[in-house]
Amino acid sequence: MMTVIVKRARVSTDSRASMVRSAASLIRSRGVSATSFSDVLADSGAPRGSIYHHFPDGKAQLAEDAIQWTSERLLTHLRAGAPTSPSAVLERFIAMWRQVVVASAGSAGCVVAGVAIDTGPGEKDLMEVVRATFRSWVAVLAEQLEAAGVPSRRATPIALAALAAMEGALIICRAEGNVKPLMAVAEKLIRLLPLERPTRRKRPVHSS
Repeated sequence: MMTVIVKRARVSTDSRASMVRSAASLIRSRGVSATSFSDVLADSGAPRGSIYHHFPDGKAQLAEDAIQWTSERLLTHLRAGAPTSPSAVLERFIAMWRQVVVASAGSAGCVVAGVAIDTGPGEKDLMEVVRATFRSWVAVLAEQLEAAGVPSRRATPIALAALAAMEGALIICRAEGNVKPLMAVAEKLIRLLPLERPTRRKRPVHSS
């Protein structure tokens, strides 16, 4: 009996995770309004009964979970590497969005931005999730920039500019259907950073 219970719990958990991943994928390509539960079920292969079991609060709950899943992946990506230099920090951030564009042939953007644009003024709870998520991204990016040598007074503005630049670039990439706009924006973005001092090589010590 215990084996059956554990197996059912695992299947239920896997079904929910699959639906959240599918929701994230669909929302970043078509927005919240154009993403229905039927679309999510078809894409994830989850049983129809999973909807009300996992998401009793409806599509808003599914959108929140898609945002959280996306945010966790982004923050894990940023924290995976030590901030060796300011340019390396931004290049790591840019590379993630470049991968999104390339993998989708320019058709996908950011889940969080998709929810922000497609959320009505009455959905305050969902917009609060969007706001908190963007702020957390800026905070971590600023923290890494500062750790890499950017003055604290400049770290947050540069991090905010980096996020805004990437979100805007993703929209233009969708219009153009390629990654060129993002790379052009990225090149200008790197120039916002203070000049990095070249590392001095130590002279070899010769024995007399």
